[in-house]
Amino acid sequence: MKTEKDRGVIREFFIDDAGLNRIICHNFDKRVVLYLKLQSETRKRKVGVITKSTKTIKITRTREKHLFNKMYTYGFNEYILREAKLFDTVWLKDNYEEWKVPVKFILETGQNYLHFKQQGFELQRFVTLEELEQFRVLNKEKRRF
Repeated sequence: MKTEKDRGVIREFFIDDAGLNRIICHNFDKRVVLYLKLQSETRKRKVGVITKSTKTIKITRTREKHLFNKMYTYGFNEYILREAKLFDTVWLKDNYEEWKVPVKFILETGQNYLHFKQQGFELQRFVTLEELEQFRVLNKEKRRF
């Protein structure tokens, strides 16, 4: 059986007025693992891992599954970005590229809010692959966070 230390200190935050959708945080000494639990789904989704020392959240995506093809954009949870205190950079990695994007950029220049409430998804801000290009990480810049 896992102890509290093994799974970190767990906190939950409701991200909608009805209190049905929530963010679950597993807080460890050096990192925080974020999960999204939507009322419409039986399992929780891993959002990303915050590295406290670098103030970075690492988000891993599969382009074929997660890219919003209509506009070639990636969506970011607006609540998590707006309420961020432990990170100021999003390290987005898909199966082709990596980007290090300031949270401020996503909040200020991301596409209009798109809210897939009918499908039960949270409020999101979308950034196109073209907009992300300026933040692409080159091979020589890659390092562990």
